[in-house]
Formats: sequence, C-alpha cells, structure tokens
Amino acid sequence: MNTYKGISYAILSSVALGLMPIFASIAYENGSNPTTVIIFRFLLSSISLFIYLLYKKVKIKIERKPMLILLGIGIIAYTVTTQTLFISYNYLGAGLATTLHFIYPAIVCIIGFVFLKEKISKRKLISLLLSGIGVYSLVAFESKSLSAIGIFLALFSGVAYAINLIILGLDCIKSIDNKISTLYMCVGATLGMITYGLFTKSIVLTFNTKMVASYIGISLISTIVSIILLLKAIELIGTSSTSILGTFEPIISIIFGVLILGENLSFELVIGAALILTATIVLAKDTKSE
Repeated sequence: MNTYKGISYAILSSVALGLMPIFASIAYENGSNPTTVIIFRFLLSSISLFIYLLYKKVKIKIERKPMLILLGIGIIAYTVTTQTLFISYNYLGAGLATTLHFIYPAIVCIIGFVFLKEKISKRKLISLLLSGIGVYSLVAFESKSLSAIGIFLALFSGVAYAINLIILGLDCIKSIDNKISTLYMCVGATLGMITYGLFTKSIVLTFNTKMVASYIGISLISTIVSIILLLKAIELIGTSSTSILGTFEPIISIIFGVLILGENLSFELVIGAALILTATIVLAKDTKSE
C-alpha cells in the first residue's frame, strides 16, 4: 500500500511542477513578466513555508556555513535557473522549453566526470547520447522561425540546475531537513530577484484576477505542494524511484501546453521528449544500481 501511495505522490508532484510553465504563460498574457512571476513565486513560497514550519514548531535556525550556501544558491544559482527558464517561455512553447531544460541529468554526469573525477558508466554514456539525440530532434526539424535565444536560455537553465544539484549534494546540506533548505533557498531567490528587478526596473505591480491566480498557483501548487509531495514520495519509495517518476514533468508540460494554451504537438516534439525522458530513466537506473 505504501508503495502505491509513494508512486501516486511522485506522479502528483510531477503534475504540480509541470503546471509551472502554464501558470507562467497565463501571467505573461495578462501583463506580467518573468522577473515579476519569479519574485512572487518565491516570495509567496517563502511566506507559506515559514508559516507551515512555524505551525509545526520546527526550528529553522541552522549553522552559518550551510545557511550561507543555501542563501547563495537562492540568490545566484537558483535565480539564474528560473529566470532563464521563464524567459525561454516567451520564445518557445512551454513543452519544448521544459523538455530542453531536462537535459540536466546528462550535465550532472559531465560536471561530475570533469571536475569531480567521477567515473562514467555505460548507462551514463547511453544517457548522454540519448539526451543529445533528443535535443537535436527537438530543434533540427522545427521551422526556421524557431528562436535560437529561446533554445539557449532553456538549455542554460538546465546547466544551471545541474550545478544546483551538485552543490546541494554537499554533506553539510544533505543533513538539513528538505523543507528548511527549501525555505532558505526561496528566501535567497526572493532577495536576488527583487534586487534584479529593482536594478532593471522590470517589476510589474499592476494586478488582475488571472495574474494573481497564476501567482498563487505557481507558488502554492508548483512549489509548495510539489515539494511536499516529493518529500512524501521519497520517504515511501526512495530517491531513485521518485526521480524516475519525476520524468513525468515535461510530459505534463507538453500535455497542458496543448490542452490549455493551444500549442502544437508535433511528431518531432514527441520523439525528442521520449528520448530525453528515456535518457533520464537510464541515468536514474544507473544511480539505483550503484
């Protein structure tokens, strides 16, 4: 029974996270921009998490070193990841942008091999190959109007996210409760994005019903709910199985992009998504076998 619950939690977590580009697109259509969306995503998430931890009487104070690392991840790396991904939604469809972002498992392998001297197994090499072919199939057969800037931003967000994961793998970070780590990263990202928004004068403070609803949806559903479900899934079925089921995220983005935003579902997009998801599954299985 716990296994079925864990699988359900993992899939629902992916569904919640996969809705993020949909909420972002709705906000854009109603006058917002990537900077403002990200600010409200992390601001509302920080407030919600703080209230939740306060209600649960969880001690949120941690040692200085991991606190600075987590805040730094939020201010610099996490902000860069979401900013580039959200901007890419303006140039590419939600499904394509999210799928390109999902090359990050392969990037983790490359960074680990080059900088951390980790061995690359046959499964990891297969994963890298499938990811490369998948990305190529997504962009090679599209129309000439496909935005090179959008492709670069979506891919860059994947690289930045891969770096985030490697930093979060430090022993001083892994020992901290995930909800507390998330709170500090959200606070850091909020501070980073507000600073960026003030510097670039890009914060939009006009509101309407749809815009506010998208802000609430992206913070509560695609951030808080997704994280809580993810933690429950990991508790019941483990990290490897949860990560495999996490590959539902780009599929959800594609499905909702077609159903809600009216985006086109091409054969090449399906093939590219399938190859990248297969690469992620191969990589997750390799991690499980170690």
